Amino acid sequence: MSESKVKVQVNTNEFIWDIKEGLFTFDGAPALLFWDSAIELFLKTIEEVSGPEVSKTVYEATGYRMGHLVSSYYLGRTDIEQLLKEYSNIYRNAGWGNVTIAEYSLEEKRAVVRLTNSWEHRVFKQADKEKAAVLLPSHWAGVFTGLFQQNMWYNITKSQVNGCEYDEIEIFPSSITPAKNIHELTREKEREYIQDLEKKVQDRTKELTSLVRELSSPIIPVLNGILVTPLIGNFNEERLSDLMERALIELSSQKANYLLIDLTGITNVDVYTISGIQRLIQAIRLLGGECLIVGVSSELSIQITQSKVNMAGINSFSSLQQGVTYALQQSGYELLKKN
Repeated sequence: MSESKVKVQVNTNEFIWDIKEGLFTFDGAPALLFWDSAIELFLKTIEEVSGPEVSKTVYEATGYRMGHLVSSYYLGRTDIEQLLKEYSNIYRNAGWGNVTIAEYSLEEKRAVVRLTNSWEHRVFKQADKEKAAVLLPSHWAGVFTGLFQQNMWYNITKSQVNGCEYDEIEIFPSSITPAKNIHELTREKEREYIQDLEKKVQDRTKELTSLVRELSSPIIPVLNGILVTPLIGNFNEERLSDLMERALIELSSQKANYLLIDLTGITNVDVYTISGIQRLIQAIRLLGGECLIVGVSSELSIQITQSKVNMAGINSFSSLQQGVTYALQQSGYELLKKN
């Protein structure tokens, strides 16, 4: 050939370097040459960016599609056994390692491929990684998918990582495809993302619920023996139960005689809330204390009356000040204005 082109024939494979154009061809097709260290860096970068699980799926999808592409170059050939021998030479001559088709059955659509000194194993060994190859096994699944005209997948039955002389790959019909793997991986990532969001929502809800419980019905000491609890918003069973528990604890621990239930912050009250307040009053009475209803507006008094809940015997006042004054008087105290 000319000085600008260098040609090397290895068995039936032809390699040509076009020095002038900076091109390299392998059996007439444009090709690239890489050092093992460059491929190692390439794979390592994919793992660092995408993570182990995603990178495995990427390798499998890439290898499978590369293999399927290779088989498309030989569509129409019926001498499959001869073609498989040529494949072995092609991969060996390209520096991909030694390939042996140990078993092959067109009828059963099955094959067993053995790889020794493959570039993937060399790269992982060089990187001191004890991991089995995935790109080349899936590559051969893609090759046989094209040859058998049926979707194929792989299973690694022997591995050099485990001390075997070669990697043995069983190829068989399967519904597994790279597209399906990518879809499942995507769905798994979505599920993980949703679960993470749900956990954050649950944690945040728990924090807010705890904060609401602390702020919504505080038990406030006003004067000696007198407590006040301002009610705000709507109440459900949990809030009423929490209110009753805290009120009983505080009444006992502070040895109080009066609990003023302040309704100033409530503009609308339902029968359920009124009934809950009545149960609280009864519970306080069992401990020897007395509840006073304060902050009752004219609208609120009408609602309580229409609820038909029996509130007989319960002292109520229109303002917190009136309730506190009453409790002081009943306790033997009085407020005097200082001159």
